[in-house]
Amino acid sequence: MTGRRGFSLIEVIVAVTLLGVVAATHALVSARYTVRARALGVGVDRAAAISTAVDLYATMPYGSIAADTGCVTITTMANYPHQRCVTITNPTQAITRVRIIIDPTANGFRSDTIRVDRSLPPSGSLFS
Repeated sequence: MTGRRGFSLIEVIVAVTLLGVVAATHALVSARYTVRARALGVGVDRAAAISTAVDLYATMPYGSIAADTGCVTITTMANYPHQRCVTITNPTQAITRVRIIIDPTANGFRSDTIRVDRSLPPSGSLFS
């Protein structure tokens, strides 16, 4: 056996088996990473939807808030289509309470409720 060249069949089978184990482990780790990355992406889109809704009603002129009630479906966020429902209450004459419910259209995600309190600006203010 001193003039032997190449690999034996047993060596090839062991090498292919080890390669298969490494490939299967890599596929499992990659699949878990992909699922986690998608979940984080939805979380970012969800936070953006909440932030957009809060910014909308926090900066809206005080006199226009009461006219903007009801539900609207938002489809412009491709990864997070949702329905935004707004209700307005006035706990006092000087405070308007805006309740925003973000309800995702995809199953498996919970709704979020946000409350924004706006106080009556001083008369003559730019925000009245």
